Amino acid sequence: MEKRRLGNSNLMASVIGFGAWAAGKAGWGNVDEQEIMEAIQTAYDHGVNFFDTAPFYGFGESERILGKALKPVRDKVIIATKFGLVWNEKGDFVKDASRKNILREIDQSLKNLNTDYIDLYQVHWPDDQTPIEETMETLNELVEKGKVRYIGVSNFSVEQMEEARKYANVVSLQSLYNLLQRDVEKAEYPYTEKNGMGFIPYSPLAQGLLTGKFTPPITLSSNDVRRQFNPLFQEGRFEENLKKVEKIRTVAERYNKPTAQVAVNWLLAKPAVTTVITGAKNKEQIMQNIASSEWKLTGEDVARLDKLTAV
Repeated sequence: MEKRRLGNSNLMASVIGFGAWAAGKAGWGNVDEQEIMEAIQTAYDHGVNFFDTAPFYGFGESERILGKALKPVRDKVIIATKFGLVWNEKGDFVKDASRKNILREIDQSLKNLNTDYIDLYQVHWPDDQTPIEETMETLNELVEKGKVRYIGVSNFSVEQMEEARKYANVVSLQSLYNLLQRDVEKAEYPYTEKNGMGFIPYSPLAQGLLTGKFTPPITLSSNDVRRQFNPLFQEGRFEENLKKVEKIRTVAERYNKPTAQVAVNWLLAKPAVTTVITGAKNKEQIMQNIASSEWKLTGEDVARLDKLTAV
């Protein structure tokens, strides 16, 4: 599988990354641990070396499963995890990128992942209550101690990245980006391209909407994370987005490929994109994700998709 350098780091990441949110089980319906383990192994066997998780996913369960699955090949893979989203005593999550919390979270993540270092440690969400300088200087200490190899950010604005880069070598931005959600094209994506940072899109399939498997009306359960948090699945917008998916299907049919593969391939055509975080609950799903990297859209069709899904 093709590998691309992540920003100015020494990390060469597979263009298809494995997103392990579903491995946390909570909010993802029926998730079988053995099937997730097999999916991770299948991904590795087919050239995927970039695995992304967070302690927020299932209260550390995603990290534990990933660490268990990757232990035999730890030195051959890139493990990316995050910090800064924590559950409080009321059962709500809060953003906390303070020094105190980072020092607590890093050791717990290392334990969960069954490793003594993390390749890419990312601020999960900006924390407006903590100075970015405090966050970055703490991360620099973790790099010096060897607990972290490289620093990344997730969901940061251009202004927040500018501030963070004053204090640390931030090699990448992970952010929401897919054919239906393209807000980062206005500022964040161009910024990473201009400054030589890696860009890591998450939710490339819009949490399943771009697979083409959905039809109206919405049938997701009320506690499904997509129904709770993803505006694409809200009534009204859901139906409009399905119309866009049908337009994408017209391009996919010319290549005789599923719409999901077209959606991932479109992202891989973007120069600053290093690796695309694709989720999978079983080996069949990860094989579909991997297949997305085995062919290429023409430049004309990339432009056509840009136009078809423009807001």
